[in-house]
Amino acid sequence: MLDESLLDAPEALARADTRGLLRGAAESGARVRTAARYAAEAGIADLQPDGRPRAVLVAGPGSVAECAADLLGALTGGSVPVTLIRPTGVAPAAGALRWALPGWAGPLDLLAVTSPDGSEPGLAVLLDQAYRRGCTVVALTPAGTPLVEAVERARGLHLPTTPAALREPDPGTGYGQSPTDVDPYGADPTPPGTPHAERPAAPGADQSEEPERPAPGEGGTNPPPLAPGEAHPRPEPPAVGALGAHPHGAGEPPAAQRTNPYPADPSPGALWAVLTPLLALVDRIGLVHAPPETLQRVADRLDQVAERCGPAQATYRNPAKSLAAELADALPLVWTEGEVAAAVGRRFARLLGAVAGRPALTAGLPDALRVHGALLTSPFAGGADPDDFFRDRVEEPEALRARVVLLRDRQAADTADASDTPPVTADLSAAPAARELALSHDTPISELEPTAEHAVERAAELLAIMDFAAVYLALAGAGGS
Repeated sequence: MLDESLLDAPEALARADTRGLLRGAAESGARVRTAARYAAEAGIADLQPDGRPRAVLVAGPGSVAECAADLLGALTGGSVPVTLIRPTGVAPAAGALRWALPGWAGPLDLLAVTSPDGSEPGLAVLLDQAYRRGCTVVALTPAGTPLVEAVERARGLHLPTTPAALREPDPGTGYGQSPTDVDPYGADPTPPGTPHAERPAAPGADQSEEPERPAPGEGGTNPPPLAPGEAHPRPEPPAVGALGAHPHGAGEPPAAQRTNPYPADPSPGALWAVLTPLLALVDRIGLVHAPPETLQRVADRLDQVAERCGPAQATYRNPAKSLAAELADALPLVWTEGEVAAAVGRRFARLLGAVAGRPALTAGLPDALRVHGALLTSPFAGGADPDDFFRDRVEEPEALRARVVLLRDRQAADTADASDTPPVTADLSAAPAARELALSHDTPISELEPTAEHAVERAAELLAIMDFAAVYLALAGAGGS
């Protein structure tokens, strides 16, 4: 159940946003500018490539690497294959993940690894393997991390990124706490290459003296030594509600936060900290036309969408809030037209599951008409099984009803795009057939189409609106963020 009144209450949204998701979505433009500056300081403009690689390989933990590879493949238009190396392992955590190069990878290929903190030993092993195979390697990770040493051993290029400014759950309560050593807008105060140990302390911290530690048994934090054979006492678990009041009135964290031991994905804007230097790199090797002035326009476009989709804008003129309200109690069928729209649609489906905790299905047109056609005649269809008058509205929530979300990218016929794919014109578009199929089965439809000319700007516009929509669904839905 979506609390639509919360969408038009900016202060209430801020209180519900315990993970800083809205701020993460709004800082995308700032992340682009910071990442572009870091790439320039790393000497990206001085690269003299020998030619295009045969293939681009992307590896990294979490959804950021997956989304970056997907979008990079869409923006290159198939001129060079972009392959995601998926990790294997027993858990989605550092030290448990392993990556392996495909058997065909060799000296003609480029490997780009990305890591939010540079602590994955599996990526270091992958870089060593790539060096032995003769691959060109690039690492996108913060400065002063173990992964930087690995890429230097592999004689590769390091493009510094900012740490992901995600509010990690507090170990005592499960709720988000803001990190003290990371700028929430992604602007690292230290220049690239500065080791972590040399970073300035948080404002107000006194570095002149080390805090005095209590003697054993004093202060409650350093227990006295135990006698031989004596065991540590087990603390009693806190009572429900003893950890403080939840912003939504619950006495304890939601079940998903209590039982999921693995860290959540970074905030939506964290994608641009990785995608921006990748775009700068592929621009230098001639795969995508993304010079510094294009990246500046992308940052400006993201700022414009953040202003249009921000919490202060009313729902009726806010496309992200409107989409979130339309998807309340709905099963989104994300239909896409165009390679860029397809990549954005897949990311939106992942965000709905990871951020809002909602299922979604995605498919590209015209294949979606066949793949999802049966759903429009199933119990999920909008016109199926009218609401039971005798249903208990409290004990029996309303069933999900399908709603089509149509994302279109009618590629502009400009010379800036590296893709040779012909533009999607009216006579080639499957959108009319999609509308007719959905409306003939009483299934509502929401449509979004970017207005920018350049492919990267179109991708940025769609991504930003989808990011905000997923965040609003997470905040206004049951349980908040």
